[in-house]
Amino acid sequence: MANQKELKDYLLGTRDDKGYLRKDDNNNKVIMLSGKWGSGKTHFWQNVIEEELKKDLKDKSYSYVSLYGKSTIEEIENDIFSQVFFHSIGGENLVTKTTSTFTKYTKRYGKLASSFFDLSELVTALEEESKDNEKRIALERLNNGGIICFDDFERKSKEIDLNDLFGFITQLSLNFKCKIVIILNDDVFKGKEKEIFSSVKEKTVSKYLYYKPSIEELFGLIYNSNKKYKKLDKDFVLKTIEETEELNARIYIQVLDNLLEWIEKVDDDQTEVEVLRCLILVNINFIIYHTMAEKKDRYYIVKGFYNLGFDYNSNRLVGMSGYKEFNNFDEYINYVIENLVNREKSQSEFRKKYQELIEENITIFKSEFFINKWDIAEGIELDIFNKINNFIETGILIKESN
Repeated sequence: MANQKELKDYLLGTRDDKGYLRKDDNNNKVIMLSGKWGSGKTHFWQNVIEEELKKDLKDKSYSYVSLYGKSTIEEIENDIFSQVFFHSIGGENLVTKTTSTFTKYTKRYGKLASSFFDLSELVTALEEESKDNEKRIALERLNNGGIICFDDFERKSKEIDLNDLFGFITQLSLNFKCKIVIILNDDVFKGKEKEIFSSVKEKTVSKYLYYKPSIEELFGLIYNSNKKYKKLDKDFVLKTIEETEELNARIYIQVLDNLLEWIEKVDDDQTEVEVLRCLILVNINFIIYHTMAEKKDRYYIVKGFYNLGFDYNSNRLVGMSGYKEFNNFDEYINYVIENLVNREKSQSEFRKKYQELIEENITIFKSEFFINKWDIAEGIELDIFNKINNFIETGILIKESN
């Protein structure tokens, strides 16, 4: 069930009811916003929640902290404090005031000038300034109503212990009575870390929320996030993506960017809907499976996979109508194994060999199902199909002269 609007209303509220993040009763609470990898959780937070939220924080601070590249709790703490500090001297003249403030301190404390920002030295400098103690002001902005968002949990350094990290987050929420949001994939940890995560999150997290947008919601969020995409026919691109049932923000961004580059560099006769549909599908197949397609008479195969010592025509389901009869890959591959390979019980050795072949090359089999089911070059000439393949594979497209 799509729930983007429901999540927005829950977190921010409606005209008649304050949302979770705007209620003082929820100070010192930790929220976990999870969802599938690529479902656009960060885009949703930054483009739907964050900007609106910051408008009414007034004298409170907001910090967005990516754990990517962080290897110690101290680094995370420094990132939080620096953002809160900038916010305390920021407002509309953030850049000017920041430059002015750091100029003052670098002149007085010398070493800061060489590294621009060393938190320990800056804190010392600030504490020595009795008249305008920015550290105190900054921490007051975080206390009792400030908001901290932690993102990219799956990209944290393994040097950071999960117990320590959640302990730090818990102490932040309790000591400062601030609200904390944790954004992460629902299958972020494996093995021992998964056991630790399951244990400590129960002690830390007050509220669990799950982000599960529809394809239309997620695509709309990405499409509307950048004015340059307005050059593209939103409904057509969405309809093509919906054919594939792929829900992934990163795929949408790459597809939209490649479409823009294509229409800006090719002749008008190569921007018809059939051509653009092919480009979208070839691009999605390449992103997911990292394979390129080759067109045969009635079907497609993955380049480089044709001559592996078995007979395609007798032992594979071929022909466009055949692939389209199946709703998904699992349904298709089960049919192949149980019916085509098992025509003769005496072929047990061949059946075993064929099953092993499928298991060893499962990504390629999935790709071939994708490119055949959606008939990715339907209605376009072979030279255009090859041109699209080359563009997607190499990433290079030379602008054509008019």
